[in-house]
Amino acid sequence: MADFSTNFKKLRQARHLSQTQLAERLGVSKSAVSMYENGNRQPSFEDAEKIADFFNVDLNYLLGHSESVTQLTGTPEDDPAVISAKVSAEELAVVKAYRQASLQLRAAARAVLDVKL
Repeated sequence: MADFSTNFKKLRQARHLSQTQLAERLGVSKSAVSMYENGNRQPSFEDAEKIADFFNVDLNYLLGHSESVTQLTGTPEDDPAVISAKVSAEELAVVKAYRQASLQLRAAARAVLDVKL
């Protein structure tokens, strides 16, 4: 059964992302991505969840507890590589700022933008 480092690298390569590109999208350093792929470092549980969400795969597959990958969404349009190819640098900066904002600031941003959840 494959381990986290193998699955992580396989997912990155399947999306045709460089280590640098993936690091930017995950909000981690390139060295962290490299260490994950080489098996020199394991992500925290929160980071593992973020990685699984990014690749739309089951956490058990990502961590090497399951051999079969379970895609959590059903359409190719949900693939992060497809989405990220359509996102401008400005939009990406807004998403990063939103992720780092407090819950109150996030709620305010959604209200201003009239985002319905």
